[in-house]
Amino acid sequence: MNKGLRLLFAFLWLALAAPAAALELFGVALESTNRDELRDAAGKAGLVLVREGGDDNWFDVYDSSAVLNGSIRFYLGFVKQDQRFAFAEYEFRGLDSKQLERKLTLKYGKAEVQGGRYFSDHSYRWQRDGIEIELSSDWQNYKTRLIYLIPENMADLHAERATYNRQQESEEEQVSLY
Repeated sequence: MNKGLRLLFAFLWLALAAPAAALELFGVALESTNRDELRDAAGKAGLVLVREGGDDNWFDVYDSSAVLNGSIRFYLGFVKQDQRFAFAEYEFRGLDSKQLERKLTLKYGKAEVQGGRYFSDHSYRWQRDGIEIELSSDWQNYKTRLIYLIPENMADLHAERATYNRQQESEEEQVSLY
């Protein structure tokens, strides 16, 4: 085998054997982070806390305008039981997402395009490290949304919210109105 071919095989082996860099937000790997670590990183990145999640809220709300040009809000959601990351969402004013879509395509590769109800209604989706990334237009609210989520953790978050809502309804039914 000639030297050039051996170098090519060695390069390919290293490229395939080396672990891919984990998907990060504010320098924190999303698949293994928790609430406190990500909240700390978000604050250090310059996000301004507007409302912290509490008993009946599963997500924090931040002003993101100083961190990501064009964005107005940033939401961070966690599974309450063990504080696992569930989702992060940037909210942008307006529906022009072409520049953002191009940047995401350069970073994550070609997106899966999902059609919507109308011709101009569609979203772009990427998958990386078990995390779904979606860029979509929210026509009803005239916003663009960029969402990072871990599907299993989102399912757990939804299950927690459903349990909480059932408990609240049960408690309201038990209240006497005498």
